[in-house]
Amino acid sequence: GMPPPQQQSAAAAAASNLPAMPHPILFLEGLPPDITQQNLTDIFRPFMGFKEVRMVPSRPGIAFCEFDGSDFSTVALHRLQGMPMGPYKMIISYSKS
Repeated sequence: GMPPPQQQSAAAAAASNLPAMPHPILFLEGLPPDITQQNLTDIFRPFMGFKEVRMVPSRPGIAFCEFDGSDFSTVALHRLQGMPMGPYKMIISYSKS
């Protein structure tokens, strides 16, 4: 049988939230509010192509991490996705722009 309509729309919504295109900049969220740029740099710097971490001072718990190319950022995304940070869990997606 067909799934109920609300399940279909939920699946469609989930699909539309998937990162469309790989991007050299990763968007990090779900971070501890007191995490520092240095903390994140220590996590991402071992990955090839790492350039820099940028905090968003107005929004604790999110940051950006830039790589030399989307092939590099993709490796870090898959390796670090869901990384536990105390009670928090880092969620990584490709930057939209």
